[in-house]
Amino acid sequence: QEETRATAIHEAGHAAAGHVYLEKDLLSTRLSIRKRGGSLGHYQSMEKDERFSHFRGRVMGELVMTLGAMAAEHVFYGENSQGVGGDVQSATATAAAMVGMWAMGPDPVHIAGSLEADDDRDAVLKRLERIGSTIMNRAGSPGLLGDNPIGAVLGSADKKRAAAQILGQAYITAYALMDANREALEKIADALVERKEIYGDEVGALLDSVSLQRPA
Repeated sequence: QEETRATAIHEAGHAAAGHVYLEKDLLSTRLSIRKRGGSLGHYQSMEKDERFSHFRGRVMGELVMTLGAMAAEHVFYGENSQGVGGDVQSATATAAAMVGMWAMGPDPVHIAGSLEADDDRDAVLKRLERIGSTIMNRAGSPGLLGDNPIGAVLGSADKKRAAAQILGQAYITAYALMDANREALEKIADALVERKEIYGDEVGALLDSVSLQRPA
């Protein structure tokens, strides 16, 4: 029961982040905690309109969705499970591609009204970088560091720093969402534990019904 509940929280994190940050682009189609192969559960969505290129905001939304499960686990349990392994691999690859292939750097940090604004900004960026580097280090697969564009980014100190800041920004965004919507996440998880699998229009209806709030 404990593992089932944790899996439901994990998948609820993906679903909540996808619903809030990608609602214009994606339609949630399946939410499940049925074991399939090596997976304890999954969240699936589909494009509302077929596209072959996306703007940066959409890519950041995907990163937030990918890291939503890790953030949800930390909000509810204070740590993450091994189930985030695939998520951090995917997120690291996406952040590296944003920097090294798609010319999409980290969001600018604006701090106004302080003589120490520059110092404050540097402190925030360093904090984001530390968070992102922690996630990257967990994704230390040799396949990410091979002879490819992503490996080149992670092998460059400056580019890796930018990619780490992107990951940090995405994770903090996901964490803020989960922390602000604990009750809503519990309702999603409760429904999932009861039904094991929800699909089709019922997924969107469930996500709409819990009134997820996007944090500032």
